[in-house]
Amino acid sequence: MSDPVKRRRFVQGVSGGLAIAVAGCLGGNGEGNGNGNDEHDDHGSDDGDHDHGETGDGEGSEGFAYAFAPDAVAIVDPDEGEVVDVLTDGIDGRDWGDTQITHDYAQIFAIDDSLNQVLVIDTDSREIVSEVDIGPGATHIYHPNDDEIWAHADDEGTFYVIDTDSHDVAETVDAGLEGEGHGKLLYHEDFGSTGYATNVNDPAVHVIDLEAYERSDSIELGDEGGTHYKAYSPQNGLAYFEYGDVTAVVDTDANEIVDELDFSGGMYLTPDEERMGVLDGDEIRVLDVTDDDNEEIGSISIDGGPDALRYYEADGTLYGFTANTMTPEAVVVDLDELEEVTRLDAGDIVRPDDAHHLHRSGVSGGGYFFTPADADGTVAVIDMTERELVEQVEVGDGVDTVQYVGDSGTGYTGRTR
Repeated sequence: MSDPVKRRRFVQGVSGGLAIAVAGCLGGNGEGNGNGNDEHDDHGSDDGDHDHGETGDGEGSEGFAYAFAPDAVAIVDPDEGEVVDVLTDGIDGRDWGDTQITHDYAQIFAIDDSLNQVLVIDTDSREIVSEVDIGPGATHIYHPNDDEIWAHADDEGTFYVIDTDSHDVAETVDAGLEGEGHGKLLYHEDFGSTGYATNVNDPAVHVIDLEAYERSDSIELGDEGGTHYKAYSPQNGLAYFEYGDVTAVVDTDANEIVDELDFSGGMYLTPDEERMGVLDGDEIRVLDVTDDDNEEIGSISIDGGPDALRYYEADGTLYGFTANTMTPEAVVVDLDELEEVTRLDAGDIVRPDDAHHLHRSGVSGGGYFFTPADADGTVAVIDMTERELVEQVEVGDGVDTVQYVGDSGTGYTGRTR
């Protein structure tokens, strides 16, 4: 496949021209989460059961995965490792950004950067029910409360707030200082009506009033560069923000910087909220985030550009599942022993010869890990309990986004809070 790498796959951003991946920004699509932890702290159910079933009076989608390709959205049954339905009406040359499922799993909101829209899919009827116009350059999308979806238009540095019932744009929130910049939103129930926005053009973390729909303050981190990945640990009340090649640690009660870690990358809180994995190049650094010390427990070296980390507990062991960007593999790691367990064939992604920082999405749910391979036109379905490949499901060239319908744990494309 010779298609050029999409804008969402690779941009120059954070501080000093640091290369960052845009869509999951080193992994993943859709950032709804339970703890506001960015890129990829989500995990499957702990019991290892694979379940799906119909919902409502329609065909239903619970337990299935929606796989987004430019010309079709395929609905995948992970138990059977096959496509059970395909949406094609009105889908032609779409350039998907993130997706976000609502708290009741009834709707999927999917960013399409090609037409500056958010498409709304009814998961019961399996139909596109709305096309919502937003600003240009959208990548990330969030669900900070039951009634609203927040989509970020990077070319404007603005969040578009969409009502989940009417599908109207109810408000816009200018988050970036200069009216542009790739941005993310951090939120958690601990914050009340406050959220935090990052922007690759701004050397600051922006405090967002979610009720007044405005940037109420900014926490300055320096004179230049920008912010990107973000995470929050409920146990210590600290928020973490990537700032160039360091991580700024912020006390969310005082909105003050209290620490700085000398590494950075995508951050993923474990299900028990006691540890956090940080993707630092080819290393997964594991931190203790139960107190203010942020002690590094250890690290795991993974050859091949690990991305999109998801967690799953089986037989008393916590495993991590990650998709590689520089090799056609998914890697399973033991988070307790801090070692690589196995590698599985996951298909390949479009990769320029000189690329070193790419994005490959990966989500989990129902005891499965899903990662798309846009170059091969497939989605790998991996059994997380057995740590085995179920199938590489044929979807279509360019497939690069997956959304699970159901509880996929905390973190990236996980719970909506």
